[in-house]
Amino acid sequence: MRTTPPQFLLFTALLTFLLSSEFASAMTTSPFFKTDAAGTTVEVTFGDKTAEKKFGLGYWSIRGLGAPLTMMLCAAKTPFSLYLYDIVEDGESWTSDYFGAKTGYIEDYSQPLWNLPFCVNNAEKKVLTQTNAIFNHVGRACGMLGDDEMSTSQCESLLCEIYDLRNVMVGFAYGSSEDAASILANGMKHLKKIEAVLEIEAKKSTGEVVHLVNGKFSAPDFHLFEMLDQFEAFCKTYELGDLYTDLKRLQQFKEGFAKLDENKPYLESWLHKELPFNNCMARFGSLPGPKTYVHTESSKLAAWRNKGVVELNLD
Repeated sequence: MRTTPPQFLLFTALLTFLLSSEFASAMTTSPFFKTDAAGTTVEVTFGDKTAEKKFGLGYWSIRGLGAPLTMMLCAAKTPFSLYLYDIVEDGESWTSDYFGAKTGYIEDYSQPLWNLPFCVNNAEKKVLTQTNAIFNHVGRACGMLGDDEMSTSQCESLLCEIYDLRNVMVGFAYGSSEDAASILANGMKHLKKIEAVLEIEAKKSTGEVVHLVNGKFSAPDFHLFEMLDQFEAFCKTYELGDLYTDLKRLQQFKEGFAKLDENKPYLESWLHKELPFNNCMARFGSLPGPKTYVHTESSKLAAWRNKGVVELNLD
């Protein structure tokens, strides 16, 4: 009886492995971007843990600018990696592993504009920075940046307006000398414009208005939702009354958007419930609640820091 040469058996075994789904999955899911500087890396999936992750998002370990981008990818059920960088006490000041890693990132990934947030496109092997550029990039990939040239431009305009609204809140949180009532008044200038946008959308619809552009998901929906969440908490914290007294369309949007099935997995996750709005040096929203972080004293409460690699299946 003829025996099979051992070399042939070895070759057959190797070929079988190379063609196996396990090997193929390992090859397609190997990320372009790798780092040890993030305190937490969240691997977000939707049922299939081996699914290819086209995107990676990097931001501080807070909600901030990262939350609406994260929420959009979750609504689109797009698997992604989320890199969260911690800021921690350093004597009487603050430090982060991100600061030491940034120079290497710039060189390793040929991205001189590197900043937080950043977006890794693993398929294209590119890293994109600047918030609205990332909103546009992810929005296009998820089919959430309008259906035609005009609606895409509407989305872009709204993203700019909502960023102006965010800047009002950020200015207060990180150092503005204005009082809370003045901050709310400044925010209202932008909120009333967006209220008017929703009123125009309402004339096209027979039901509740839960989207900013043509009754469909778009990138600015997610940024607006996050900012309304922050301004609601701001009004409650500083006893400034009901945010929505003269903003009924915005109230309808906020409540309706939260009820959409696409948004529930993110809103029920620890990424929404347990991360603070702002970083630990902020005077508003630097602890969940929102409460205010006290240097050193509050470090024991920062359970969101340094979680390592976390698998988060939102199916």
